[in-house]
Parts: sequence; C-alpha cells; structure tokens
Amino acid sequence: MSIRLAPSHPARLPRRALLGVVLALALTASGRARAAETQWWVTDQPEDYASATAHGLVVRPDGALELGPAARFTAAESLSVAWAVVPMKDGSVAVAGDRGTILRFGEGAGFRVLARLPVGQVLSLVADGDALLAGTGPEGLIYRIGARGDTTLVARTGERYVWGLAPAPGGGWYAATGTKGRLLRVRGTEVRTVLDTEESNLVSLIADGRGAVYAGGDSKGRIYRVTGDRERRTVFDATEDEVRALAFGPDGALYAAALSATAVSDDDGDATTRPAPVKSAVSGGRAVLYRIVPDSVAASVWTSPQPFVFALAGTKGGVVAATGNKAALYLVERTTGATQWLQGPQGQITALATDAAGRVYAATSNPAGLWRVGPGRAAAGEMLSPLLDARRFARLGVVRWRGAAGGSSLALATRSGNCDPLDSTWSEWTPGREDAHSEAPPARYFQWRLTATGGAPHIDAVEAAWRERNLAPRVEELTVAPQGEGFKEGAMSPRSDAVTQTLPGGQKVEYSLPAPTAARAMRGLPAFAHGLRTLQWRGSDPNGDPLRYAVEVRSEGGGDWIKVDDDLDASAFTWDTNGLPDGRYRVRVTASDEAANALGEGLTTQVISAPLTIDNTAPVVGELAVSPERRAIAIAGHAEDAASTLSRIEAALDNGDWRIVSPDGGLADARALSFHARMTDVEPGEHTLSLRAVDAAGNTATRAAHVTVAKAP
Repeated sequence: MSIRLAPSHPARLPRRALLGVVLALALTASGRARAAETQWWVTDQPEDYASATAHGLVVRPDGALELGPAARFTAAESLSVAWAVVPMKDGSVAVAGDRGTILRFGEGAGFRVLARLPVGQVLSLVADGDALLAGTGPEGLIYRIGARGDTTLVARTGERYVWGLAPAPGGGWYAATGTKGRLLRVRGTEVRTVLDTEESNLVSLIADGRGAVYAGGDSKGRIYRVTGDRERRTVFDATEDEVRALAFGPDGALYAAALSATAVSDDDGDATTRPAPVKSAVSGGRAVLYRIVPDSVAASVWTSPQPFVFALAGTKGGVVAATGNKAALYLVERTTGATQWLQGPQGQITALATDAAGRVYAATSNPAGLWRVGPGRAAAGEMLSPLLDARRFARLGVVRWRGAAGGSSLALATRSGNCDPLDSTWSEWTPGREDAHSEAPPARYFQWRLTATGGAPHIDAVEAAWRERNLAPRVEELTVAPQGEGFKEGAMSPRSDAVTQTLPGGQKVEYSLPAPTAARAMRGLPAFAHGLRTLQWRGSDPNGDPLRYAVEVRSEGGGDWIKVDDDLDASAFTWDTNGLPDGRYRVRVTASDEAANALGEGLTTQVISAPLTIDNTAPVVGELAVSPERRAIAIAGHAEDAASTLSRIEAALDNGDWRIVSPDGGLADARALSFHARMTDVEPGEHTLSLRAVDAAGNTATRAAHVTVAKAP
C-alpha cells in the first residue's frame, strides 16, 4: 500500500456530471427521423433526375418537367457496344461497334448487317459520298464500305487505334490514332504523320470546314489545331485528363467534353487511359464541358451529373451531350444551362450524329441500340423516377404533382419492391387519383411514373409522403452467466480508487493499493459478489428505433412473472439474486419501441431464457478428521451442498496458501464428496488446518481444526 499527502484542489465540476451534459447535447443534435414521423419525397431539382428514366418529358435547368422532342428507340441485338454512328446518303443510319460489325438502320426496316470487318472494333465512321470510311482497332486499319456493303482496305496506319476520321482540305482524310497520339493524313495509299503529340491517344477529331482540324488527347487533356501542313498548335489545355469529344455550337465556338479518366485495359491487355463503355456503374469520375474560342477565351459552361460524356453534337438549339454510366442526352444552352432531353435505361450513349432535318441519332451501349430524337415535339412523354430507398419497410401516402397541366392529360402511378435494381418481384403499377394515397404495397423501395399526353404541361415538382411501417423489435442470444464463474481478481484497467482519511488537525492522508500486474482467477467470491447474475442479449429494431428493456423472473415450475427491473436501455443487466429462494428459474426479457412511435403503435418482443439454477446457500463440511503423523497431517472428511455440485475442496495450513484436495474418485462431480489426503513436510509443533468447500455457484464453507505434530524421536 502506498501513502501520500494530498495537496488541496480547487473546486471543479464532477466528471460524471460533465459526461451527462455532453451526452445530452449529442442526443439533441442527432435529429434522426423516427418511424412515427411522416416524411416527404420531393423531386424538383435537375440532380434529382440524374438516375431517372425518361423520354418525351425533359427536365429543364430549373428542375421543371415539360414535353420535349419526340424520342424512339430500337435495340441492336447483334452489338453490345456502339462506337460510332453516321447518317448515310440514302437516309439510313450506320452504327458501328464490336466484333467488326457495321449495321444499317432504316425506319420500318430496323437493323441489318451492312458489313463485318475482320477486326476487333470499328471505332469511327465518316460519310464518303454514298459510302463510308471506317477506322478500326486494335489493328489500326481504315476500310471503305460501299453502299451495298462491299469493303476495301484503304490504309494500314501502323498505329493500333483509329479513334476518329475527318475530311482533309484538298482531298483525303485526317485520322486520330493511338497509342502514340498521332494525327495522320491519309491520301490514297499514302499515310503520313502531320502531328506527333505527347498523348497516348488522340480520341476526338473534328474539322471546322475552313481548312482546320481539331484533335483532343486522352492523357494530357489538350486540344490541338492543325491547318493544312503548316500550322500546328495547342489551343486549350484542360485540367482534366482527357478531351473525349468535340463539337461546334450554333454560336460558332468549339465545345469540348473533358473527363477525369481512369486507366482500363483494352482487349489485348494494353493499358489505355480511355474509359470504355462498361456494364458496371462508375462513380467518382468528372466530366466538364468547355466553350472555346481559339485565340480568345475558354471557359467551363456545364458539369455533367454523370461521370462520363462520351459524345457531343451541335444543333440549332445548342450542343447535345451524351453521357454514361447512365445513358442520357443533355441540351446545353449557353444562357440557360442544360436541359435533360432523354434518360434511357441503357448504360451509356456513346456516339452522336445529326442529319439535315435536325434529328439527333444517339447510339447506345450495354445494350446497344439507336435513339432517334426530334426534330418534332413529342405528343406524349413519360418519366420514371429514381428509386426511393426508405431503408426499412415503409408505405407511401399521398403522391401528387405541383405545377400547371397546360391542357395536358397527366397521370401518376406508383409501384414498390424490396430489391435494387428492380426485377419481376416488384409490384405492378397502381394508378393513383390526384392527391390520393398510393396503393403500392408496403416495401423498402418505391418508384413513381408520370405520363403526360398533349398540351403544354409545366410540372414544378412531384411529391410523395411516406412513413416507415413500424416493425416489432428483435431480441436474440439471451444468455445468463453461470453463477460464480468468470470472476477474476483485479480491475479491467490498472487503476484503483484511493481512500482518504482526515487526521486530527486537518491533515489528509491518501491510501491506495498497488494495481495487480495481471488478473487472477478467484478461489472464492467476495461477499458482495455472492448471488450476482448477469444477463446478456442482443436487441435490434428493423426501424432503427431506440429500445427499452424489462427483465422478469419466475420459477421453472410456473407461477407469475416477477419484475426484476424495467426501463433499461442497455442490453446487459446484473441483479442480486439473494432475495430469491434457491431453485430453478427462467428469465424473460421484453424489448419495446414504444417511446419512438406514436401512441398505440409501439410494439414489443419477448424472449425467455433456458432454465437456470439459483444457489445462494453455502455447502456444509459435515465431517473433518485431522491426524498428526511424522512431519505430516492426514486429512479425511465429507462435504455436501443442497443445490449445486461441489467444484473444489481446498486445504490450508496455518496462514498458507490454499491447496486443492482431490475428492475420493478424483472428480469433483457431485453435490456430496468424501475426501482423504495427506499434507507432508509439516514442521513439528502446533498448527491450524483449514478446509474449504466451494460449490459451483461460488458459495464457500470453511472448517478448521487444531493439530500437533510431534517432534521426531
């Protein structure tokens, strides 16, 4: 024991009280909505529609819904990835993609194969009269495809990829290539390098019609301008890694889609920084649209809500941007922001083209197909909302729209399910009346569908009330710690509270016990620990509601439940069983979420323990015989317990350590045990021999006897 004189201390707030203040503040700040509270799912901002699916209905920059250009889709089952699209002279549309396939699409005729090239991917297309020129990879070849599908190898570029093709002044073609980042000029069979960059690939290419061509790179994020064979210069250096697409806007400026790209591998395992269309969603990417006036100004005009912008196309109304990994079209109007034109269920829109009538062709990937957008206005439109994840079982209430119908026929429907993405297990669409409660079954996920037919609707928001459905709490793994087991000497932390004493005259003395170096198993329980029983359980609530617990006990033979304690917030409880007679009992724990729910809507769950034995009565040492021998003591006796098995019999000489005594038969496995033992190396003289019996509950009984060991003759 150590003793020190304590200096005086100024008054201070007790630590326990301070902890209470901090805890109260933390609980006040949590502010979590509970199951009893009605919540509102409001969709009224452009970002709210980032994962929606829509056609005919567009999302304006202020988040309002209106009828937009007509949109129709046709799947291309023979492709999974579409790299390029171009209108042909006869009014059909060519779509090129994987497996060297080029398809021709015609209204009423659908898709049919125009050509199959002996290559891996057809990456670029450009019209050449009534024929096409196609750039490929990873072979780096350029083919000419006639109107009837006949193919001719035009050039071997010596590069791996031909990402873009554009007409060159005076005849021939420019080719943007990789993986050495070169711009080539192809005339007849002649192929020569006109620009050698530090990019890995030149992935975008566009001619301005006045003798200049612009190319964008995929690793430095630069845009290069080449005029004939004379001028070569960088016109813009983006912060992002890659300039994926280029287009001229109606204002004559150059628009560039710049991406923060992630390295992927091509079909042959070579690394390339160009993000390819993939089936899995991509997060963390960034796509920015820049407006560039060469030799004047460059500024960002729009940031895509999707990680990738794969293609751009100039129209009379602005620049159309195609995105992934959610297939969407956005019309970027410089003065008013971007209008979400289209949101498809496909993974990406990877190629764009326009025709003389103003129609936009958008080729999709994963799966492949072709959207035709405009130029006419849609007679009807549909918007499928993003999914609401209530995180727990919930039900929808009122579902309504705000705004002006404008003579349009508007209809809202809802559905629900318990998986994302949704599948055939979701409910059918349930039509709703205006300001009426949804009839979708309670579930975790919900979706609404808005359809508009005719007129000029302007929908400012769609609102849906929802509330978690209260579910009963769960209580599992109720266990009762065995009585008297698991106790050890020493604290969980090597610190013990000191004791102070005030001496006459006012001097204070502090006493403290040295902390044990390691916890040791206890041979017998201290008096305060007799009868302590600890319960543990695992409680949870499907709604996340805080739970309160009640503990009750009753005899195994039946009878009423007796309250031990209630209003507990912890999932462990220790109580003193000394007030109960010895015997067999069961414990019941009741969990309630009533405090977190409206009146009458709280639920409870109960769990009952396995039978347990309460034994607070010490064993009895009925017989004890000690006989002196030469430098030894012979011990014999009998001990028993009324309720529990005897776990140990121990003997100690004088004030020495307790030594285990093996019972007859060698096992402590019964309530009554006899024992015989011999303690050796005992010095001659008067001695006290103590014998202790300990039962399974930790109760002890001690008996002592005096014995004289004679000196040797």
